[in-house]
Amino acid sequence: MSEDNATNQEAVKSEKKRNTILTILSFAFIIGGAIWILSLFFDFHRYETTNNAQVESYINSVTARATGHVASIHFDANQFVHKGDTLVILDDEEYRIKVKQAEADLAVAEGNLHSLEQSIITAISNEAASKDKLSGDMADLEKAQKDYERFKNMYADSAVTRNQYDQVVSKLQSTKAYLAAGQKSLLASGSVTKQSHTNLEAANATVARKKADLDNALLQLSYTRIIAQADGYVGDRTISVGELINANQVVATMVLNQKIWVTANFKETQIEKMKIGQEVTITIDALGDKEFKGKVTGFSPATGAKFSMVEPDNSTGNFVKITQRIPVKIDFEASAKELEEVKPGMNVTVEIKK
Repeated sequence: MSEDNATNQEAVKSEKKRNTILTILSFAFIIGGAIWILSLFFDFHRYETTNNAQVESYINSVTARATGHVASIHFDANQFVHKGDTLVILDDEEYRIKVKQAEADLAVAEGNLHSLEQSIITAISNEAASKDKLSGDMADLEKAQKDYERFKNMYADSAVTRNQYDQVVSKLQSTKAYLAAGQKSLLASGSVTKQSHTNLEAANATVARKKADLDNALLQLSYTRIIAQADGYVGDRTISVGELINANQVVATMVLNQKIWVTANFKETQIEKMKIGQEVTITIDALGDKEFKGKVTGFSPATGAKFSMVEPDNSTGNFVKITQRIPVKIDFEASAKELEEVKPGMNVTVEIKK
């Protein structure tokens, strides 16, 4: 009996000890939970937080500006390229032929222009000769008129014969005819000169147009070399050698190596006290919750729903008020070297102090 009593007493002591430990642990958990809840409460009052946020960057589509078959490709997927690097070369034989045609057309137009320039020189010379001849005819007319007046008086006094008088009259009439013909010739020469100048203006316009055609042909030829317009990383390669590329077709997608930022979608009830310049703590999920500092730099002019392709329609009568999200732009304060591991599209958690 004594052994049974001793065993029971030992079991009771062990049970009391265990209950005491459990009680202490329970109180510790309760106190810890209360402290955690209080810390969250105070944090919620001091910070606005959202995990509806991603890293953003400028992403450009590299498009072809000419149609042609791919002759060679000079980039691989995920490769870093510099501005001006050649990415794709298209077969340019057709474009080179067009350049030669444009050069030939320009040569013909320039030849016509030079011919017209010479014709203008000739027309001006003919007009000057007509003017000189007209001046001579006018002098002859003046002399013939004086001879006629003198012989007319002499004939009246019977100082000259009828035959001599008739010769003077004939000379006067022929001189007037020559003068009239000279005036008409001068008018014709002036008209030819004006027409030549008009033709020269048209020829100059034709040469200018042919030069523009040549420039356009050379420009189209340059489009057969597709180059990078900025520094950045090329995405997946979706084309292959020999493939027919059409104008405006996307041949590559580039993530520009310029700037990255965070777009955080806060609830509309969270942005009341937010303002530009507020400090932000950015935690990146993919980097083991690594933290970066940032600043608020802008607010969207409308909610995200307003920018969606299909805006929600609440006019059906089944209206339920849904809290909207306002996109907030946040810039990193870290250097480019510190942000090398940060990639566009990564999920982040943003915490803004009120």
